[in-house]
Amino acid sequence: MARHDLENLPRLQCPDGYHIRTYQKGDEVHWARIMDRAFVDKGRTAQDAYRDVISHPNFDPDGFFFVLHEGTPIGTACAWNRCLRGKRIGYIDMLAVLPEHTGHRLGKWLTVSVLHYFKARCVAYVMLDTDDFRLSAIKNYLNLAFVPVYAGENHGERWQAIFERLGVPPVAIA
Repeated sequence: MARHDLENLPRLQCPDGYHIRTYQKGDEVHWARIMDRAFVDKGRTAQDAYRDVISHPNFDPDGFFFVLHEGTPIGTACAWNRCLRGKRIGYIDMLAVLPEHTGHRLGKWLTVSVLHYFKARCVAYVMLDTDDFRLSAIKNYLNLAFVPVYAGENHGERWQAIFERLGVPPVAIA
């Protein structure tokens, strides 16, 4: 999915009891726990956080977000700078919230935080990947002005099925 500009972004408004901050040393353990529980990867470690995020050449601690509840990280998202056809783009990756905290629109607020991060760095085009079955995430992205990207021969059919399952009219495909 893609968002073609970063104009008219919502103001960050986390629900009561939650707030978002960027990476602090020691968050590696929290990241591993969140990723394990949200994606059922079983066995992620702080070393995985170093390998998959922190040691990455594009890593920016200001682009590695955590949502906290009662002082404990319970969700995360990462902003990456990438290049597409010679143009700098933003990429949202590894957005996850612990299952017991779903229903508070925390994914929306993590996404909004990442979008504001990119806007502050003059990145105008942002992409992300998701799975067809992550309907609440897709609805969140559509509500934040992301549009589908047609990247494979069956994507038109897949998007049509997603829109039907969501009960929303189709939007233009990028």
